[in-house]
Amino acid sequence: MGKSLTFKIAWRNLWRHKGKSLVIGIILLFGSVLMTVGNGMISGAEHGLSENIVNMFTGDIVIVSAEQEKDNVLFDYSGKPLKVIKNYEAAKKVLETENAIQNFLPATAGAVYVLSGADMYPIYLLGVDIETYQKIFPGSIRVTEGRMLRPQEKGILITGEARKQAYDFMNIWLLPEGEELNKKKLPEDVLDGLKDLDTRRDLVFIGASTSNSTLDIRVPVTGIVDFKALNKIWGNYCLVDIESFREAHNYVTGADVNVKISAAEKELLENDELDQFFSSGSVVEKTAISQESISIQDIQAQTKKQTNQYSVDAGSYNIAFVKLKQGASQQKTLRNLNETFKKNQLNVRAIGWKDSVGSIGSMAATIKVALNIFIIFIFFVAIIVIMNTLSMAALERITEIGMMRAIGAQKGFLRKMFVYETGLLSFFFGGLGIIVGIVIIYMLKSANITTTNEFLQLVYGGDKLNPIYTAGDFLLGVVELGIVTILSVLYPLRVVAKIAPLDAISRD
Repeated sequence: MGKSLTFKIAWRNLWRHKGKSLVIGIILLFGSVLMTVGNGMISGAEHGLSENIVNMFTGDIVIVSAEQEKDNVLFDYSGKPLKVIKNYEAAKKVLETENAIQNFLPATAGAVYVLSGADMYPIYLLGVDIETYQKIFPGSIRVTEGRMLRPQEKGILITGEARKQAYDFMNIWLLPEGEELNKKKLPEDVLDGLKDLDTRRDLVFIGASTSNSTLDIRVPVTGIVDFKALNKIWGNYCLVDIESFREAHNYVTGADVNVKISAAEKELLENDELDQFFSSGSVVEKTAISQESISIQDIQAQTKKQTNQYSVDAGSYNIAFVKLKQGASQQKTLRNLNETFKKNQLNVRAIGWKDSVGSIGSMAATIKVALNIFIIFIFFVAIIVIMNTLSMAALERITEIGMMRAIGAQKGFLRKMFVYETGLLSFFFGGLGIIVGIVIIYMLKSANITTTNEFLQLVYGGDKLNPIYTAGDFLLGVVELGIVTILSVLYPLRVVAKIAPLDAISRD
């Protein structure tokens, strides 16, 4: 009976003081709309950023050598090359037998130095079998000039970002092989220096390694590409055929494994005196191991003839990108893989995609924190305004509250009355704000808003605004609304508790 009476009085008071009730209600409504839309944007950005990174570049899990010290293997700009996975074939069998794995892409990643006269500058390459890459990351890149790499073709796909860097560093403008310079496609700064512009259709680069075993490789530019989204991030990596990467870093190539030479030729290549032949440029006319003449040039020519077709898997890798089946647990799969690798002493380890990209992996969390701070600020302002409004309403009702005290109403009853009043406003206007916010979220989602702006792509989590609202967001919204209601009413309750029966008389 007591609760029912308190509720009826609270309801009556809201209608008696419609102006104040409406002001407080509008503040709650506005705050709830912002909270709901903000939470939807945060969830959409977090989901979109994760999906774009996983589906366009890293997969869910990244495999590296156990000798690799840092987890940040893709955006570590210290210049240290990745450790080679020394037993990829054994690791591959583990990946093929793990039920949670959908598919995987072995690759090579790292820096090379582009040579231009006496100068050179670094770029990052991802060496892949292009056919496998397109199957695992479909639609991740789009060709803007030239064409896509063909299977087992030697060539490089230069990103628009890397082409710009080449111009800034070396004053060279890269064009796809066989294409002429189109002035209409040139940026303004390039047009301004057109007279001295140096155009190139291939690159000569050398592997960036701590050893001196790297080689100079000339690779044709087959196309200019951009990533579908987040190009400022992924655009630092150009795609190159995996054999060119291996050759530049002096890795074992697929062609190396397929080359068949005689025992005499093999002994010659392994001979300690081989350096004399390279340094002098001489040809071996006769050797003690064979009656027939064998020259280094003959062996190299024979090797070259046999490299047209090669087994990609036979060469070296330093990284592999793994995609999981829908609904598979990343943490469970990571644990299973690492336990199996360790058990079989494979000297390989698996890391999560967030760890593999360093600070970029925490970008979603950073954006989430920034948007949450904004929402908290809005609610902090709302709490102050609602608190002041409720306090003023209590002071304006001193006579009414004093008379209630005079006829026997206790402080606890009056506190409950104010809590009920604020709770009703919060329930109605706050709930209405959540509903309006959800409608706005679905309107924004159906509007199909896209952007090419790199900053907005980070906020959107991709090239399209795709806010989502989950059950977790709804529960979070209810909790946030409850916190605002409780904090807003704390001070007004102290004001009400201080009103005494004599205040009604003195007020009159």
